Amino acid sequence: MKYQYPIHPWEITEKVFRPENLRESESVFALGNGFIGMRGNLEEGEATGAETVQGTFLNGVFDSEPIVYGETAYGYAKNHETICNVMDAKNLLILVDEEALDMGTSCVVSHSRTLDLRDGVLRRHIMWTTESGATVDVQLERLVSLTRQNLAATRLRLRCLAEGCLVSLRSELAPAVISEGDPNDPRGATGKDRRLVTEKLAAEGGRIAMQQRTKNTGFIINCAAEHRSELPSETKADAGKAVWTATTMLDVGEELSLEKSICYTASRMGEPDQWDAALRGAADAPTFDELAKEQRAYLDAFWEEAGLEIQGDDALLQGLRFNLFHLLQSVGRDGRRNIAAKGLTGEGYEGHTFWDTEAYILPVFLYTQPELARKLLEQRYSILPKARQRARVMGHDKGALFPWRTIDGEECSAYFPAGTAQYHIDGDIAHAVWEYYTVTEDLDFLARCGAEILAETARLYYDLGFFSEEKAGRFVLNCVTGPDEYNVMVNNNVYTNSVAEENFRSAAAALTLLREQRPADWRRLRTELALEAEEPEDWLRAAEKMYYPAARDGIYPQDDGFMDRKPWPLDSIPAEKHPLLMHYHGLTIYRHRICKQADLILAMTQYGERYTLEEKKKNFVFYDGITTHDSSLSMAVFSILANEIGERALAYDYFMSSARLDLDDMHRNTKDGLHMANMAGTWNCVTKGFGGMRCREGRLSFAPVCPPQWQGYGFRVQFRGRLIQIRCTAAGAEYRLLRGEPLTIESYGEPVELR
Repeated sequence: MKYQYPIHPWEITEKVFRPENLRESESVFALGNGFIGMRGNLEEGEATGAETVQGTFLNGVFDSEPIVYGETAYGYAKNHETICNVMDAKNLLILVDEEALDMGTSCVVSHSRTLDLRDGVLRRHIMWTTESGATVDVQLERLVSLTRQNLAATRLRLRCLAEGCLVSLRSELAPAVISEGDPNDPRGATGKDRRLVTEKLAAEGGRIAMQQRTKNTGFIINCAAEHRSELPSETKADAGKAVWTATTMLDVGEELSLEKSICYTASRMGEPDQWDAALRGAADAPTFDELAKEQRAYLDAFWEEAGLEIQGDDALLQGLRFNLFHLLQSVGRDGRRNIAAKGLTGEGYEGHTFWDTEAYILPVFLYTQPELARKLLEQRYSILPKARQRARVMGHDKGALFPWRTIDGEECSAYFPAGTAQYHIDGDIAHAVWEYYTVTEDLDFLARCGAEILAETARLYYDLGFFSEEKAGRFVLNCVTGPDEYNVMVNNNVYTNSVAEENFRSAAAALTLLREQRPADWRRLRTELALEAEEPEDWLRAAEKMYYPAARDGIYPQDDGFMDRKPWPLDSIPAEKHPLLMHYHGLTIYRHRICKQADLILAMTQYGERYTLEEKKKNFVFYDGITTHDSSLSMAVFSILANEIGERALAYDYFMSSARLDLDDMHRNTKDGLHMANMAGTWNCVTKGFGGMRCREGRLSFAPVCPPQWQGYGFRVQFRGRLIQIRCTAAGAEYRLLRGEPLTIESYGEPVELR
């Protein structure tokens, strides 16, 4: 396999500048902290001959505009929500003897960029000879603080190596450069008005600052940049920009340095103005070295908790650690911000959050950083009122329907067959709530947020479905779309019915738990929800009577009508016609028996106890033969089930197709941002696939296997206050309790006591 970057277990390094790869590398070298996201743009901006996607994003900061329909109807989503590309503060134009550094035209003797996954610093090293004969050594560093939500920093060191030279630096705060994107790709933000309005500029001493606002949503964004250097400098604010400049002569061997502390704040109209907070934040920021020291300590603790190791394949280990690092950079940390499908690395999917969070991403944090998992669920709780409103619009008298795609809680999917119809979003969130409680035993969260989410989603499903006489009194859920977006508006999608059944049971269990252990919270919740005494009993009856399509010759239909659709052999579809939704009308796709991604296979993975091993084997072969994997969400799920049924080679192939998907731009769309759910899926492949990790009825179990391609592997998980280390080689598995009270787990079905 040809790798895009040299193999190193802890670093991503670009040794040769490739202009044709700039947009992809800007996503790869992105930095973030759950609030601020900075694409890995070159400090000097554009490089002649190379396309760039400039980007700085603030999680949760978006603008909206009405969705324009050719034809509309009641209940359609009303507005787009699109993440804003805010003012750029990371830029730094460097001129030597009046020649600007330009990677496309300058005589660059050598160039490298390295993202260090251990200390979270992006480093760039350039050796540059100008037309005047001067040679300079340029070192640039950048970080977005993982310990201080509002801060980022850059540092420049420039040394004159040959011929004295005149050096000029220009740092500016300017409105974002909005990329055009592909107008034919509905997954991007093309055509949306994402421009911000500049309200205020300031330039004084070594500081420049800018305030902007969104046009429609009332966000006020402030950015201040404090420059620390011994160079004589000046600042000015005009022409819509705030600019800091400095000029000096350097003799051979002399060096100059510049540190820039950057502070971003954001608030909604009516909230306290944070202009002064941004100014103070930049002025009072620690030095670059101090921030870097904090960053290293934070990441040391994170890698100690995650403890991911692969012996015998550094390329794979590099990919897995890269994936975990970017997940950590993109996840919201304050209960107000979630994690977008592309994180904070690009504008793909407009910065929207999907079911990806709960189904793929949250388990990573649940078992490595449970406090971050709780924050993600708290964000869902914060939009519960809007989910209730959406349920009423959709004709449900009770319950809450969470949005299919959103930033702030409003449904933004303009195509309801593959959007709003995906009612499984409620079950995905409910599953995550109950799994969080099961793994952490955080009864406070359940009482404060979790039980209310579970009750409202259970109510929604109960109102959506009914006991059908045609199905012998079974409870059915009709006209829904499952995870597979090539089969829409179907009756009794197996995955949707499965998450609904679990939701009914977990909601009833949560309320019982509160009634027994938190009677005051139980009474409060019963009153606030006007909960009727028979509701939990109704949910349990629906769960008991849940309908599932019967198997045909051992194959479980994905939904009631799945087997009645016309086959579409995969080998008859040209490679250039993928993904299908970009080349075929939806109706053409929906009439065929073909899958975009794991759906029934996901149900068998998540609810494996409902199926025999032989059933899993037979259904895996069938669905493997009709799935296009046009979604990056698919391969990891197939890998997990392939491992469970003993298809080791297939499991490994699917895993490897996802482990370095973004690092090697395997889907040719890394330029739009990284695939967060796929990144999380690779961790799930290691732990749940090769490690066989499951949590059933409060018991943690493992069934590790070691692929022959590896000498061994290991990972760590947190469970109910314990930190557990799992290591596996061809000789067997080893478990160690690193922190916490003794615990009994299962290994290959047998109890193992950890002390």
